[in-house]
Amino acid sequence: MTIQNLLFPPTFPVDNTTLIGAAELNGDMTTKDLTTFLFPNTYLYLNGDVKQCCVLGFHSFDFEPGIPQNGNLPRAYMMNYSSWITPGLFGGGFQDVAALSHEMAETFNDPFVGFDAVHNITPWWLSGSQCQNFLEVGDVVESLSANVTSPVQNILGQTYSLSNVALLQWFEFQEHSDAFRAAYSFPDKASLPALSPFENPGCAP
Repeated sequence: MTIQNLLFPPTFPVDNTTLIGAAELNGDMTTKDLTTFLFPNTYLYLNGDVKQCCVLGFHSFDFEPGIPQNGNLPRAYMMNYSSWITPGLFGGGFQDVAALSHEMAETFNDPFVGFDAVHNITPWWLSGSQCQNFLEVGDVVESLSANVTSPVQNILGQTYSLSNVALLQWFEFQEHSDAFRAAYSFPDKASLPALSPFENPGCAP
């Protein structure tokens, strides 16, 4: 993906030719924080085809080898790319911080995006058009027909559209969720009223 080539340093040691490389060198991005690249109304497309639009955000990490200063331990710099969405551009509640809240929730729950096929791996699940075995809490609801986002008002009276996300109980296939109000999703319980059917790997028949 072109955006990844622009963001992530291609070599070690890193230099300042990419956004992440420069941020790491300047100390603006460390292994102890979560860096957000928030762009206004900037949407990505796939395979060089603008008709394969739109990616509103993603999360990942920059892996760097250890250095003597940190005892030669491997280093991971967590990041998410998100678009601020002007209301009215997309339907289904995808506006303002919907993408940002989606990616933030997923970064905290699945920071390494299942890179080692061990951590944050779940039983295979199916929701809408999504079939995965990662703990991607926002993906569970993003292709559903309703209740994808929830309007939430801050203390200043401003309303934002937060992504509804699946709770751990949904990924654990708990027949009776032990979460508050027996919910499978948050903040809107109605987003996920039921569990995924049990799926074979890759959701194969």
